Amino acid sequence: MFRLSLLCCFFLFFSCTESNTLNNNSSSISELSNLLLVTPNDTVLLKERRNLFINNGDFENALIDQKQLFIIDTTNYVNRFKLAELYFNLYYVNPNYISNSLELISSDDLVYPSILLLRGKLFYILQKYSKSLKNINAYLKSYPFDAEAYFYKGLNYKEIGDVDMAESQFQTAIEQNPNHVSSHEQLAFIYAFKEDTLAKYYFINALNSDSSLLSSWYNLAMYYQNRGNFTSAKKSYFGILRRDSINFDANYNLGYISLVEEKFELAIKYFSTLINLSDTFASVYFSRGLAYKFNNEKFEAQKDFEKTLELNPDFIEAKKELKSFK
Repeated sequence: MFRLSLLCCFFLFFSCTESNTLNNNSSSISELSNLLLVTPNDTVLLKERRNLFINNGDFENALIDQKQLFIIDTTNYVNRFKLAELYFNLYYVNPNYISNSLELISSDDLVYPSILLLRGKLFYILQKYSKSLKNINAYLKSYPFDAEAYFYKGLNYKEIGDVDMAESQFQTAIEQNPNHVSSHEQLAFIYAFKEDTLAKYYFINALNSDSSLLSSWYNLAMYYQNRGNFTSAKKSYFGILRRDSINFDANYNLGYISLVEEKFELAIKYFSTLINLSDTFASVYFSRGLAYKFNNEKFEAQKDFEKTLELNPDFIEAKKELKSFK
C-alpha cells in the first residue's frame, strides 16, 4: 500500500512538473510573440521562439520562424541548414518538403558536414543511392564515429541489394552507439530473412535499448508469432498494451492468437475492443465473426459477416461464410 501511494505521489508530482513546464513554455511563447509584434525581424527572439516550438514538438510553427530567419539572412548557412532540416523532419506531413529541403542544400559548394549528412538522407529517400553514399562518405571523413551515418549507409546498401555490406554498416553503427535501436532492428530483419536465430538477439537488443518504442515490442512479438511461439509473442503484445491499451496491432494479433489457440471468448473480447474504438475495419468484424462461429454463437457470427460485406463488398471469405449459414 505504501509503495502504491508512493508511486501515485511520484506520478502526481511528475504530471504537475510536466504541466508547469509546458505552461511556462506556452507563456514564454506568448511573451515572445507579443515582443515580435513590435520587432518582427528580431533574430534573437525568433530563434528563442523557434527553439521553444521545437521543445514542445511543434515543428510546423518552428518551421514558420525558421523561414523568417532564412529570409532575413539567406547567406547564413546555419539558417539554411536548419530550414532544410525542419523540412526533412516534417516530410511525413507533406512529401513535397523533401524537394524543399534538397533545394536549399543541393549546391555542391555547400560541403559543411551537417549539410552533407542531411543531403545523404534526402538522396536516400529519393532513391538516389549512389549520390546518398557519396555525401555520407564525405561526411564520415569529418565525423568517422557517427552511428547515424553508418545506419544510412546500411539502408542504401540494403536497397541496392548488397545485404552483406548493409549488415556490415549496421554492425559498425552499433559499434559506435550500442543503443542505436534502428540498426539493431535492421540487423534483426536481415537475420530473420536468412532464418538465422541471431534475429531474436537483435530484436531483444532493440527493445532493451529503448523499451518505450512500441515498434520494438511489436517487431519482437511478430518474430515470435511467425515462428509459432505464441507464449513469447503474447508477452511482447502485453508489453505494448501496458503502454497503450487500445493499440490496434496488439489487440488484433492477440485476438488472432486466441482464435488459433481456440480461446474464442478471449478472441471476441480483443476484437470487440477494436470495434468499440472504430467500426470501420472489415477484417476485424470478419475475425470476430469467426470467433463467434467457432464459439457456436451463429446469430452473432452472421451479423459480423454481414457487417464485413457492408464495409467491403469484395470480401470473398465473408461471402463464403455467409453461404454456409444457408
